[in-house]
Amino acid sequence: MLLVVVGAFVGCGLIVGFERCRAPLLDWLLSQPEQLGHRLRSLFALAAVFVCAPLIAFAIYLWFFGGRVMRAQRFPLPGQRVIRDTAILEGQAAITRGRGLKIAAAFLCLAAIVLCSMFWWLASMLTQSAT
Repeated sequence: MLLVVVGAFVGCGLIVGFERCRAPLLDWLLSQPEQLGHRLRSLFALAAVFVCAPLIAFAIYLWFFGGRVMRAQRFPLPGQRVIRDTAILEGQAAITRGRGLKIAAAFLCLAAIVLCSMFWWLASMLTQSAT
């Protein structure tokens, strides 16, 4: 829950910051037309980092959490706090849940790669049309 609240505050801060810096950013971007392509690529690379980094971080967390579930052969893990009554899975059912968590982590990494590829493609399309 704390992660969601912190993420919401960071997202709001980024939106407010972008709104305040939009005009100077646009002036910087258009100030030297010969460097427009390089600046656009840099801007999109920065955006890709901001979008993909949380996905990759969550994927890493899920991967290691799934590994711990598989090693303990219990879900939820012993001593782990839960917010409501939860059925305890042990043995093969817990291992299956751990594998599912690792599969979810792999899909999140794949999504991050696709998003980065889309940012790269969009940046290349914009730089081609800008020149």
